[in-house]
Amino acid sequence: MRPEKALGQHFLRDAEVLADIAAIADVGRSSGVLEIGPGEGALTAFLVGHGVPVVALDKDPRSLEALHERFGEAVSGHLGDAAIDDLSVLLPGDRSIIVGNLPYNAASAIQRRVLALGTRILRSVLMFQREVAVRLVADAGSRDYGVPSVMTAVRAQAWLVRDVPPHAFRPPPKVQSAVVLMEARAEPLVGDEDLEAFGAFVALAFQQRRKTLNNALGDKREALTKAGIDPGLRAEQVSPEAFVRLWRASL
Repeated sequence: MRPEKALGQHFLRDAEVLADIAAIADVGRSSGVLEIGPGEGALTAFLVGHGVPVVALDKDPRSLEALHERFGEAVSGHLGDAAIDDLSVLLPGDRSIIVGNLPYNAASAIQRRVLALGTRILRSVLMFQREVAVRLVADAGSRDYGVPSVMTAVRAQAWLVRDVPPHAFRPPPKVQSAVVLMEARAEPLVGDEDLEAFGAFVALAFQQRRKTLNNALGDKREALTKAGIDPGLRAEQVSPEAFVRLWRASL
């Protein structure tokens, strides 16, 4: 199957990486797995045979044809786009796992949709461009900490579990990649109904990173006192939990 540049396709082929992803996903202890972007089915081959349903979602009809030829009824293929489709209707049971080698141009949008599923999934194991992966898991105080770090942390715990070099793919991408494991918080720090407003508040704080919160937040400065946060701090020094306190104090 020839990779399509327009679809951002880089097929993961390295057997060691594939085995690691499957092991981290721990499919056999789930109610089933949803694979996003199966491509040729290299990772799919490590997911089938565990006695649980395997559902595959891809926007390339050639992929679904390849999966059917290779795995038959062992895989339920669906044509669609993970960046816009309702992923919840594809989950095979209430203890599902999501895995995927995500296209770099849509990875952040897909990650947000996976996070929104909350505890409807046990965990997700997703491939990103490495610099994106680092930002998702960054802790407060690090140079990579930013809006994606905070928005991930208020919904889930996330770990960068392994790096993946370009030669593990066909064709090799021009960037390094990395695998991120995410497990939803039993109780998210910010609910679905408030997530957009909270995200806008965090983005405001990070808009001018060199400024202190006192200068960056404009007319919301008094919230700093209410939340017990030093106004001399910069956004990258504020933990996700403190951001939630600060946002609630600003309402």
